[in-house]
Amino acid sequence: MLNSPEFKQIIIKKFPALKDDEGFEIIDGSNPNYNCIAWAANVKDRWFQNLPLDKRPYINFEGVVIDWPFEADDEFSIIALKQIFTHYGYIECENDYYLEGYKKVAFYELNGEATHAARQMTHGRFKGKWTSKLGSGPCIIHSHCRGISGDDYGEPVYFMKKSMS
Repeated sequence: MLNSPEFKQIIIKKFPALKDDEGFEIIDGSNPNYNCIAWAANVKDRWFQNLPLDKRPYINFEGVVIDWPFEADDEFSIIALKQIFTHYGYIECENDYYLEGYKKVAFYELNGEATHAARQMTHGRFKGKWTSKLGSGPCIIHSHCRGISGDDYGEPVYFMKKSMS
């Protein structure tokens, strides 16, 4: 079961702050076709991974499309993530607070290295909460972008927003 206590405990073991997060929910099972960067960009048909420009896109032996869009720098960095999301219409913003009429994304860093991206939900019962794709694993909802901070993803260090109008 997707939201079984046992499955949730596996995730909480990796992200202890989720233990006290009443909004923590698993919303989709494992899927190898996209990762957190693609999920934050609302793309579900490719895995965003840094690749040299002449190797984009690449289809791996499992049929997964690996891509690094928009001629972004071919290193995985906050700078490259900013380039990608700028092409999607996002601009820099100061914080992770919910702002009516805007989509937001957060980029995470650990030891100076980019690690993860999450996006803020803008409608329905998850409005204002954050969603993350955990590698090739499940997609989750967490109440605060810092809910998955720690040894795996580090901390959210950069935020961008995009007008929904």
